[in-house]
Amino acid sequence: MLPEWYFNYKSFIETSLNRYLEIYFSDEKNIALNSIKESCFYAVKNGKRIRAILALEFYILISWKTFDNIKQEDDILKFCIALELLHAYSLVHDDLPCMDNDEYRRWELTVWKKYGETIATLCGDLLNSLSFEILWEIWNTTLVKVFWEAVWIKWMLGWQVLDLFYEQYPEKLTFESLLEVHNKKTWTLIQVAVFWWLLLGNLSLWKEQKHKKEDLKEYIEYGKKIWLAFQIKDDILDVEWSLQETWKSVGWEQKGFVYFLGIEKSKQYLNDIKNESLQIIKNLWSQKLEFLTQYIAERKK
Repeated sequence: MLPEWYFNYKSFIETSLNRYLEIYFSDEKNIALNSIKESCFYAVKNGKRIRAILALEFYILISWKTFDNIKQEDDILKFCIALELLHAYSLVHDDLPCMDNDEYRRWELTVWKKYGETIATLCGDLLNSLSFEILWEIWNTTLVKVFWEAVWIKWMLGWQVLDLFYEQYPEKLTFESLLEVHNKKTWTLIQVAVFWWLLLGNLSLWKEQKHKKEDLKEYIEYGKKIWLAFQIKDDILDVEWSLQETWKSVGWEQKGFVYFLGIEKSKQYLNDIKNESLQIIKNLWSQKLEFLTQYIAERKK
């Protein structure tokens, strides 16, 4: 049973996200563009919003604000929207037949399966562009550069290419290269979510040494660990659960952590990472972060 605060955060982020898209498309009257508009709304719905919720909770903790003080026009909400748009873009393109060829995502057909490959490709392109457009409203060039670096060849894009390479040549995949792919492809946006709220939060807390620089490195490590936990859990669900239970494409047991470690060792590895993550954030005294960490490792879908 998910707690009420989670639904409050999630609803707030989704309302802001949909409001942004509604404003963006409000002046467009050409009915020929309805399909791209519908596909964008379709692509962003039903997400867990874990990245944005992490960013929002870290921001609240570090700025000493409360959830009730956050407004839809605040920079942190724009930041959360940009995160969700960029994440949605990556999923739309990952699901394409030329990539992972997935037919189900978030309890429904993938964007390409519902709207066709061409519209799905253009939808992903537009969502990517919109994520940067809303960042410019915050007007923090460092933040924009971080987002750009998250997408380019050394991170999400480049490691998607490697992911495809290892699918074509699975005999070349080692456990070390699997870790490297997930560390640089999957956790990139988590790094952004966990760390760059500092650009929007109260940086004077660090200047006053109320938080140590070492803590920052630890929180980055937390981001790496919990998203590695997310991927390991995904691999376990692929083997143990069905499409009807997870509402996403499953059956990739021939690659991933279960392939290298086996199901039981994968579960132990997951539990170890979860406990290490909880240890890192214990000094923040955040029940919400503790819940998210547990939820990522123990979720059913």
